[in-house]
Amino acid sequence: MNRKIFFLCGMLSPALYIIMTILGGALRPGYSHISDTVSELFSPGAPNKLLLDILHTTTALLTVLFGIGVLQFVRGSEHKELIGLPIGIIGAGMIITMGVANVATATIFPQDAWGAPPTLPGQMHKILVFGVLGPLSILSTLLIGIWLKRADVFPGFGTYSFITVGVIVLSGGFAGATLGTPIMGLTERIVVLAGSQWTFMLALRMFLR
Repeated sequence: MNRKIFFLCGMLSPALYIIMTILGGALRPGYSHISDTVSELFSPGAPNKLLLDILHTTTALLTVLFGIGVLQFVRGSEHKELIGLPIGIIGAGMIITMGVANVATATIFPQDAWGAPPTLPGQMHKILVFGVLGPLSILSTLLIGIWLKRADVFPGFGTYSFITVGVIVLSGGFAGATLGTPIMGLTERIVVLAGSQWTFMLALRMFLR
């Protein structure tokens, strides 16, 4: 398979996620991108849940394919002798793991509707989002950034990755502090956008290489 297909998946995944969120909000009366979280679009009984579950699963699978492409890129580079190679491999593995875990956040363990009694799937959703996806997003960006810098691949992108990590950490902390407030949807989207733009830009650089 042409490796560029994997990098194309990396560009399509964040783009489709944004389209999915906009579409889901447009199809749900009273939904606010400022005050409502993205996960509410997939809560049990939510309108158009099946359609959005399919789109969400597609974005997650595209992420998995992109992670496979990143893994091949790292392993196939001419910098195999560098000590940083395992760092790149671990970072790519984390991207793959993020995609796999993301499948479960909407279809298997959806967020409980706000105000509804807590359920086991709803609690698992929180664990996956805050305990798995959040840390993996930060660590994968950091490790890939370190590998890029050590391997001298895409000059400047390593520093760009470190800046992105800082933005994710700061915006993530702010999003956690505003959870349950009228702006929690907005602050969540800032975190998502920070990670999504990095994925898109990395995939684009690899696609054009």
